[in-house]
Amino acid sequence: MKIAILGNGQLAQMMIESARDLNVSIDTYPLPEIDRYGKSTPEEINRWQDKLQHYDVVTYEIENISVDLLQTVSQKTRVFPAIEALSVAQDRLLEKDNFKRLDINTNDYMAVDSFAELQKAAKLLSLPFIIKTRRFGYDGKGQYVIKTPECLEKAWEALGGHSLIAESFVPFDYEVSQIASRDQFGHIAFYPLVRNEHRDGILRETHVLMEKNELSIDAQEAVRRLLEHFDYVGTFAVEFFVKNNQLFANEMAPRVHNSGHWSINGANVSQFENHMRAISGENVVVIKTLAQHILMINLIAEDVPDIQLPVNSHAKSYGKSLRAGRKMGHINIVDNELETFINSVNMIYQNIKAKPCLEEF
Repeated sequence: MKIAILGNGQLAQMMIESARDLNVSIDTYPLPEIDRYGKSTPEEINRWQDKLQHYDVVTYEIENISVDLLQTVSQKTRVFPAIEALSVAQDRLLEKDNFKRLDINTNDYMAVDSFAELQKAAKLLSLPFIIKTRRFGYDGKGQYVIKTPECLEKAWEALGGHSLIAESFVPFDYEVSQIASRDQFGHIAFYPLVRNEHRDGILRETHVLMEKNELSIDAQEAVRRLLEHFDYVGTFAVEFFVKNNQLFANEMAPRVHNSGHWSINGANVSQFENHMRAISGENVVVIKTLAQHILMINLIAEDVPDIQLPVNSHAKSYGKSLRAGRKMGHINIVDNELETFINSVNMIYQNIKAKPCLEEF
């Protein structure tokens, strides 16, 4: 089977590495060109249709792709994951509407297309609240927290001119994400719920939560509804806020996800392999964790340290040039013994610039 991946960054790289034992050949391509509205020109669309029509499956590693382009490509070859899921994920308002339609709990929100509507949002949602661009925001970009009435004009100056969404502020206890993979036969493989710690809007740590509890059951049910609604094929993630042991859906990602990188070393089948299995027509594999304690550390603006890592630690460099705020790699720590796990975490943090997000594991 011939598979094309749109996007040739680290996610595509890890997809290729995961598919070594599958009967597939894979080519990667740079992302097609889009304008500020996420559209590609007719010439660009036709060029990509001609280029991709000889593949059995086209997939993608990131959301910044023209929906019109993929819909045209899908006339000649299969495209996974579902184009509808991508279209919804590209627009925060559509995303929130979709959560609401499927009875998935989320915070209050409203569309904002003028300064008057922003003022109205301040009254309806109350302060503080968050204003975000509906499209193209990631890693904390394209958003503004409005804490006082004086912030309204500053927020409008910063983000006005874009289609916006205002969201009520959730004073959450922590954030989690639920990742799952669904194959073409409707089978779903759920990964354990994970707790995510961010700094400056960028994911820094992912802690795998081993306990099967009401929170994880609710997260799986929400993701199941979304997967079945879209007739989704591939790996999928939803990020949630947790407040008083209740989930608030924040956003979804119709692709492999940064918070699932731990699965490369901490699960019997990674999120990348299950994605490739699903899109190539194989069954997804039920997930088993390989240890009791699993942590992923994201390396932001620094590469893998030049040290001998502990035997329970696994480093992955993305081979990029250094840049502020750039994801350069990650380190997975996987161990059954808490003491050696903590010792390894401490040893790694002593040799990188970042500081640990949590004091206890």
